[in-house]
Amino acid sequence: MTALKKKSETCEEQLRRMCKDIAKDISEPPSKQASPEVYMEDVYDIEWITHKDHSYKAARLLVAGGGPNIWVNLLTNTVDGYWWGDHCKHDFIDNLGLDDYLAEMHASSK
Repeated sequence: MTALKKKSETCEEQLRRMCKDIAKDISEPPSKQASPEVYMEDVYDIEWITHKDHSYKAARLLVAGGGPNIWVNLLTNTVDGYWWGDHCKHDFIDNLGLDDYLAEMHASSK
């Protein structure tokens, strides 16, 4: 009996899977205790997107870096992944309340 070899994921497939999983966790939080505060603990960086008067418009959250770079973009409600020449994008619904949380965070930092 020969063992079947499992085909390993390519970098592009891994990037797509990671982006899809992140989008799902935001759209369908894994538990009722899920909150933007807990989600933000694993965010590496915040890129603020503001209006001309510097009021909050949206933000991009760097949630993975170094290998693939993955951003949660609250302006477009997409998870954008980049790895070498590969790029992918997955839509999400902000059921965690990240945008509201970040709007409050930005307002309180003034």
